Amino acid sequence: MSDERKHHPFGCSKWPDLLRCADYKATEGSSPAAERGTRIHKLWELVGTNQDIPKGSDPEELSHAVWAAGVVDELSDAATCEWETKIESHEPEYFGHSDVIWQSDHRTLHICDGKSGQGNPEQYIQLIGYAFALLQELSGIEQVELHFIYWDKRQTSSFQFSREDVLHTVDEFLSHVSSGKRGVGVQCNRCQNYEGCSEVKGILFRSWQTDWELVWQSPESVASLKADLDFLMSMKDKATEKIKAWVDEGTIVPGYKTFTRKGSSKVLPAQAWQSLKEEIDADEFLECCSVNLKKLQSLYQLRTGRELEGTFIKPGKPTTMLRKTK
Repeated sequence: MSDERKHHPFGCSKWPDLLRCADYKATEGSSPAAERGTRIHKLWELVGTNQDIPKGSDPEELSHAVWAAGVVDELSDAATCEWETKIESHEPEYFGHSDVIWQSDHRTLHICDGKSGQGNPEQYIQLIGYAFALLQELSGIEQVELHFIYWDKRQTSSFQFSREDVLHTVDEFLSHVSSGKRGVGVQCNRCQNYEGCSEVKGILFRSWQTDWELVWQSPESVASLKADLDFLMSMKDKATEKIKAWVDEGTIVPGYKTFTRKGSSKVLPAQAWQSLKEEIDADEFLECCSVNLKKLQSLYQLRTGRELEGTFIKPGKPTTMLRKTK
Protein backbone atom coordinates (compact mmCIF):
# COMPACT_ATOMS: atom_id res chain seq x y z
CA MET A 1 0.00 0.00 0.00
CA SER A 2 1.71 3.17 -1.18
CA ASP A 3 1.59 6.17 1.14
CA GLU A 4 1.40 8.37 -1.99
CA ARG A 5 -1.62 6.52 -3.36
CA LYS A 6 -3.93 8.95 -5.12
CA HIS A 7 -7.69 9.09 -4.70
CA HIS A 8 -10.21 9.84 -7.44
CA PRO A 9 -12.81 12.55 -6.69
CA PHE A 10 -15.52 9.98 -7.47
CA GLY A 11 -13.64 7.04 -5.97
CA CYS A 12 -15.64 4.17 -4.50
CA SER A 13 -14.50 4.92 -0.94
CA LYS A 14 -16.75 8.01 -1.16
CA TRP A 15 -19.77 6.09 -2.43
CA PRO A 16 -21.19 5.18 1.01
CA ASP A 17 -21.24 8.89 1.91
CA LEU A 18 -22.79 9.75 -1.45
CA LEU A 19 -25.45 7.11 -0.86
CA ARG A 20 -26.47 8.97 2.32
CA CYS A 21 -26.20 12.39 0.68
CA ALA A 22 -26.06 12.82 -3.09
CA ASP A 23 -24.48 16.27 -2.74
CA TYR A 24 -21.66 15.15 -0.42
CA LYS A 25 -18.30 16.82 -1.12
CA ALA A 26 -15.40 15.43 0.86
CA THR A 27 -12.94 17.63 2.71
CA GLU A 28 -9.24 16.86 2.73
CA GLY A 29 -7.33 15.66 5.76
CA SER A 30 -6.91 12.60 7.90
CA SER A 31 -7.54 11.46 11.47
CA PRO A 32 -5.81 9.20 14.01
CA ALA A 33 -8.42 6.51 13.32
CA ALA A 34 -7.81 6.69 9.56
CA GLU A 35 -4.04 6.55 10.05
CA ARG A 36 -4.42 3.50 12.31
CA GLY A 37 -6.55 1.82 9.66
CA THR A 38 -3.88 2.53 7.04
CA ARG A 39 -1.20 0.93 9.22
CA ILE A 40 -3.29 -2.21 9.77
CA HIS A 41 -4.05 -2.43 6.04
CA LYS A 42 -0.33 -2.29 5.26
CA LEU A 43 0.49 -4.97 7.84
CA TRP A 44 -2.39 -7.08 6.50
CA GLU A 45 -0.96 -6.90 2.99
CA LEU A 46 2.54 -7.79 4.24
CA VAL A 47 1.26 -10.79 6.21
CA GLY A 48 -0.98 -11.92 3.34
CA THR A 49 1.88 -11.79 0.84
CA ASN A 50 4.45 -13.33 3.22
CA GLN A 51 6.67 -10.26 3.40
CA ASP A 52 8.81 -9.09 6.32
CA ILE A 53 7.05 -7.20 9.08
CA PRO A 54 8.69 -3.88 10.08
CA LYS A 55 10.36 -3.97 13.46
CA GLY A 56 8.51 -2.07 16.17
CA SER A 57 5.06 -2.73 14.69
CA ASP A 58 2.29 -2.32 17.22
CA PRO A 59 1.35 -5.80 18.58
CA GLU A 60 -2.36 -5.06 18.61
CA GLU A 61 -2.35 -3.78 15.03
CA LEU A 62 -0.23 -6.72 13.90
CA SER A 63 -2.58 -9.15 15.65
CA HIS A 64 -5.52 -7.68 13.72
CA ALA A 65 -3.57 -8.05 10.47
CA VAL A 66 -2.64 -11.67 11.18
CA TRP A 67 -6.25 -12.54 12.04
CA ALA A 68 -7.57 -10.80 8.90
CA ALA A 69 -5.00 -12.62 6.71
CA GLY A 70 -6.20 -15.90 8.19
CA VAL A 71 -9.78 -15.00 7.27
CA VAL A 72 -8.70 -14.37 3.66
CA ASP A 73 -6.96 -17.75 3.58
CA GLU A 74 -10.15 -19.41 4.78
CA LEU A 75 -12.45 -17.53 2.40
CA SER A 76 -10.24 -17.89 -0.67
CA ASP A 77 -9.66 -21.63 -0.08
CA ALA A 78 -6.24 -21.74 -1.78
CA ALA A 79 -7.29 -19.54 -4.72
CA THR A 80 -4.72 -17.06 -6.06
CA CYS A 81 -5.27 -13.70 -4.35
CA GLU A 82 -4.39 -10.30 -5.77
CA TRP A 83 -3.55 -7.70 -3.12
CA GLU A 84 -3.84 -3.94 -3.47
CA THR A 85 -5.15 -3.94 -7.02
CA LYS A 86 -5.83 -0.67 -8.80
CA ILE A 87 -9.31 -0.80 -10.28
CA GLU A 88 -10.42 1.56 -13.06
CA SER A 89 -13.80 2.26 -14.61
CA HIS A 90 -14.18 4.11 -17.88
CA GLU A 91 -17.93 4.79 -17.79
CA PRO A 92 -18.48 6.37 -15.35
CA GLU A 93 -14.86 7.38 -14.90
CA TYR A 94 -13.25 6.57 -11.55
CA PHE A 95 -10.52 4.46 -10.03
CA GLY A 96 -9.81 2.90 -6.66
CA HIS A 97 -7.79 0.22 -4.90
CA SER A 98 -9.22 -3.06 -3.71
CA ASP A 99 -7.67 -4.81 -0.71
CA VAL A 100 -7.93 -8.41 -1.95
CA ILE A 101 -9.63 -10.03 -4.96
CA TRP A 102 -9.75 -13.61 -6.24
CA GLN A 103 -11.89 -15.94 -8.33
CA SER A 104 -13.27 -19.17 -6.91
CA ASP A 105 -14.09 -20.38 -10.42
CA HIS A 106 -14.36 -18.80 -13.83
CA ARG A 107 -17.80 -17.41 -13.04
CA THR A 108 -17.49 -16.06 -9.46
CA LEU A 109 -15.46 -13.00 -8.44
CA HIS A 110 -14.64 -12.28 -4.79
CA ILE A 111 -13.78 -8.80 -3.48
CA CYS A 112 -12.60 -8.44 0.11
CA ASP A 113 -12.18 -5.25 2.12
CA GLY A 114 -10.81 -4.69 5.63
CA LYS A 115 -12.53 -2.24 7.97
CA SER A 116 -11.86 -0.78 11.40
CA GLY A 117 -14.60 0.03 13.89
CA GLN A 118 -18.22 -1.02 13.65
CA GLY A 119 -18.91 -0.59 9.96
CA ASN A 120 -22.16 0.80 8.54
CA PRO A 121 -25.02 -0.42 6.34
CA GLU A 122 -23.94 1.67 3.35
CA GLN A 123 -20.43 0.22 3.01
CA TYR A 124 -21.53 -2.46 0.54
CA ILE A 125 -21.81 0.15 -2.22
CA GLN A 126 -18.02 0.71 -2.14
CA LEU A 127 -17.34 -2.87 -3.18
CA ILE A 128 -20.22 -2.77 -5.66
CA GLY A 129 -18.28 0.05 -7.34
CA TYR A 130 -15.16 -2.11 -7.50
CA ALA A 131 -17.18 -5.01 -8.88
CA PHE A 132 -18.76 -2.79 -11.55
CA ALA A 133 -15.34 -1.67 -12.79
CA LEU A 134 -13.94 -5.21 -12.83
CA LEU A 135 -16.98 -6.57 -14.67
CA GLN A 136 -16.20 -4.20 -17.54
CA GLU A 137 -13.05 -6.29 -18.13
CA LEU A 138 -14.25 -9.74 -16.98
CA SER A 139 -17.02 -10.73 -19.38
CA GLY A 140 -17.28 -14.28 -18.07
CA ILE A 141 -18.12 -13.38 -14.46
CA GLU A 142 -21.73 -14.18 -13.55
CA GLN A 143 -21.68 -13.70 -9.77
CA VAL A 144 -19.87 -11.46 -7.29
CA GLU A 145 -19.30 -12.12 -3.60
CA LEU A 146 -18.36 -9.17 -1.40
CA HIS A 147 -16.59 -9.78 1.91
CA PHE A 148 -16.03 -7.29 4.72
CA ILE A 149 -13.51 -8.12 7.44
CA TYR A 150 -13.98 -6.12 10.66
CA TRP A 151 -10.77 -6.72 12.60
CA ASP A 152 -11.73 -4.68 15.67
CA LYS A 153 -14.83 -6.85 16.16
CA ARG A 154 -13.22 -10.01 14.74
CA GLN A 155 -16.27 -10.48 12.54
CA THR A 156 -16.98 -10.87 8.84
CA SER A 157 -19.94 -9.99 6.62
CA SER A 158 -20.55 -11.27 3.10
CA PHE A 159 -23.00 -10.37 0.32
CA GLN A 160 -23.82 -12.06 -2.98
CA PHE A 161 -24.84 -10.23 -6.16
CA SER A 162 -25.46 -11.46 -9.67
CA ARG A 163 -23.85 -9.59 -12.55
CA GLU A 164 -27.24 -8.03 -13.34
CA ASP A 165 -27.67 -6.98 -9.68
CA VAL A 166 -24.34 -5.14 -9.73
CA LEU A 167 -25.17 -3.29 -12.94
CA HIS A 168 -28.65 -2.39 -11.67
CA THR A 169 -27.37 -1.22 -8.27
CA VAL A 170 -24.77 1.07 -9.85
CA ASP A 171 -27.38 2.44 -12.26
CA GLU A 172 -29.66 3.30 -9.33
CA PHE A 173 -26.74 4.79 -7.40
CA LEU A 174 -25.74 7.06 -10.30
CA SER A 175 -29.36 8.17 -10.67
CA HIS A 176 -29.42 8.99 -6.93
CA VAL A 177 -26.18 11.01 -7.18
CA SER A 178 -27.47 12.96 -10.18
CA SER A 179 -30.58 13.91 -8.18
CA GLY A 180 -28.48 15.94 -5.73
CA LYS A 181 -30.81 14.91 -2.89
CA ARG A 182 -29.22 15.76 0.45
CA GLY A 183 -29.36 13.80 3.68
CA VAL A 184 -27.78 14.07 7.12
CA GLY A 185 -25.57 11.43 8.67
CA VAL A 186 -22.07 10.61 9.84
CA GLN A 187 -20.65 12.13 6.66
CA CYS A 188 -21.79 15.67 7.44
CA ASN A 189 -18.76 16.70 9.53
CA ARG A 190 -16.53 15.71 6.60
CA CYS A 191 -18.54 17.62 3.98
CA GLN A 192 -17.60 20.93 2.39
CA ASN A 193 -21.30 21.91 2.31
CA TYR A 194 -21.74 21.52 6.07
CA GLU A 195 -22.02 25.16 7.14
CA GLY A 196 -24.61 26.14 4.54
CA CYS A 197 -26.51 22.88 4.16
CA SER A 198 -30.31 23.19 4.29
CA GLU A 199 -30.63 19.72 5.85
CA VAL A 200 -28.31 20.71 8.70
CA LYS A 201 -30.24 23.93 9.21
CA GLY A 202 -33.45 21.92 9.30
CA ILE A 203 -32.25 20.05 12.38
CA LEU A 204 -31.56 23.34 14.14
CA PHE A 205 -34.98 24.70 13.22
CA ARG A 206 -36.76 21.59 14.47
CA SER A 207 -34.89 21.76 17.76
CA TRP A 208 -35.71 25.43 18.28
CA GLN A 209 -39.39 24.92 17.48
CA THR A 210 -39.85 21.88 19.70
CA ASP A 211 -42.19 22.15 22.66
CA TRP A 212 -39.72 20.67 25.13
CA GLU A 213 -42.18 20.53 28.03
CA LEU A 214 -44.45 18.17 26.09
CA VAL A 215 -41.62 16.12 24.58
CA TRP A 216 -40.54 14.64 27.90
CA GLN A 217 -43.99 13.18 28.48
CA SER A 218 -43.92 11.08 25.31
CA PRO A 219 -41.54 8.16 24.60
CA GLU A 220 -42.38 8.45 20.90
CA SER A 221 -41.45 12.15 20.83
CA VAL A 222 -38.14 11.65 22.64
CA ALA A 223 -37.27 8.72 20.36
CA SER A 224 -38.04 10.74 17.24
CA LEU A 225 -35.81 13.60 18.43
CA LYS A 226 -32.89 11.41 19.51
CA ALA A 227 -31.24 11.42 16.08
CA ASP A 228 -31.46 15.22 15.90
CA LEU A 229 -29.96 15.58 19.37
CA ASP A 230 -27.11 13.23 18.49
CA PHE A 231 -26.41 15.35 15.45
CA LEU A 232 -26.42 18.52 17.55
CA MET A 233 -23.72 16.99 19.75
CA SER A 234 -21.52 16.58 16.68
CA MET A 235 -22.29 20.22 15.76
CA LYS A 236 -20.97 21.24 19.18
CA ASP A 237 -17.68 19.47 18.45
CA LYS A 238 -17.52 21.17 15.06
CA ALA A 239 -18.08 24.58 16.66
CA THR A 240 -15.34 23.91 19.23
CA GLU A 241 -12.84 23.07 16.46
CA LYS A 242 -13.83 26.23 14.59
CA ILE A 243 -13.39 28.49 17.63
CA LYS A 244 -9.98 26.96 18.41
CA ALA A 245 -8.85 27.55 14.82
CA TRP A 246 -10.01 31.19 14.92
CA VAL A 247 -8.31 31.93 18.24
CA ASP A 248 -5.09 30.21 17.17
CA GLU A 249 -4.87 32.43 14.10
CA GLY A 250 -5.45 35.57 16.16
CA THR A 251 -9.15 36.16 15.56
CA ILE A 252 -11.02 37.46 18.61
CA VAL A 253 -13.93 35.22 19.62
CA PRO A 254 -15.92 36.90 22.43
CA GLY A 255 -15.84 34.86 25.62
CA TYR A 256 -13.17 32.38 24.50
CA LYS A 257 -9.42 32.00 24.62
CA THR A 258 -7.04 29.09 24.34
CA PHE A 259 -4.45 27.92 26.83
CA THR A 260 -1.85 25.20 26.95
CA ARG A 261 -2.49 22.43 29.46
CA LYS A 262 0.49 20.48 30.74
CA GLY A 263 0.56 16.99 29.29
CA SER A 264 0.38 13.89 31.48
CA SER A 265 3.73 12.32 32.31
CA LYS A 266 4.30 8.72 31.28
CA VAL A 267 6.57 6.08 32.75
CA LEU A 268 8.71 3.76 30.63
CA PRO A 269 8.15 0.50 32.56
CA ALA A 270 11.32 -1.38 31.58
CA GLN A 271 13.60 1.57 32.35
CA ALA A 272 11.74 2.35 35.57
CA TRP A 273 12.16 -1.22 36.83
CA GLN A 274 15.89 -1.21 36.10
CA SER A 275 16.27 2.05 38.02
CA LEU A 276 14.07 1.13 41.00
CA LYS A 277 14.43 -2.63 41.52
CA GLU A 278 16.90 -2.15 44.39
CA GLU A 279 14.36 -0.08 46.36
CA ILE A 280 11.04 -1.66 45.28
CA ASP A 281 10.26 -5.37 44.91
CA ALA A 282 8.55 -6.80 41.83
CA ASP A 283 5.09 -7.19 43.36
CA GLU A 284 5.07 -3.58 44.56
CA PHE A 285 6.22 -2.37 41.16
CA LEU A 286 3.55 -4.36 39.31
CA GLU A 287 0.86 -2.94 41.61
CA CYS A 288 1.80 0.50 40.25
CA CYS A 289 1.55 -0.61 36.63
CA SER A 290 -1.52 -0.66 34.38
CA VAL A 291 -1.70 -3.47 31.80
CA ASN A 292 -3.21 -2.79 28.38
CA LEU A 293 -5.42 -5.87 28.04
CA LYS A 294 -5.93 -5.52 24.28
CA LYS A 295 -2.18 -5.36 23.63
CA LEU A 296 -1.52 -8.22 26.04
CA GLN A 297 -4.16 -10.35 24.29
CA SER A 298 -2.72 -9.45 20.88
CA LEU A 299 0.86 -10.21 21.93
CA TYR A 300 -0.14 -13.56 23.46
CA GLN A 301 -2.08 -14.52 20.34
CA LEU A 302 0.86 -13.62 18.09
CA ARG A 303 3.24 -15.73 20.20
CA THR A 304 1.00 -18.74 20.80
CA GLY A 305 -1.82 -18.64 18.27
CA ARG A 306 -4.30 -18.97 21.15
CA GLU A 307 -6.76 -16.64 22.83
CA LEU A 308 -5.61 -15.29 26.19
CA GLU A 309 -7.56 -16.74 29.12
CA GLY A 310 -6.96 -16.85 32.86
CA THR A 311 -8.29 -15.98 36.29
CA PHE A 312 -6.04 -12.91 36.24
CA ILE A 313 -8.49 -11.26 33.80
CA LYS A 314 -11.17 -9.59 35.87
CA PRO A 315 -14.36 -8.92 33.87
CA GLY A 316 -15.55 -5.34 33.82
CA LYS A 317 -18.88 -4.16 35.15
CA PRO A 318 -21.63 -4.52 32.51
CA THR A 319 -22.86 -1.26 31.02
CA THR A 320 -26.33 -0.66 29.62
CA MET A 321 -26.05 0.67 26.05
CA LEU A 322 -28.70 2.14 23.77
CA ARG A 323 -29.05 0.76 20.26
CA LYS A 324 -31.44 1.99 17.61
CA THR A 325 -33.61 -0.76 16.15
CA LYS A 326 -34.59 -1.00 12.51
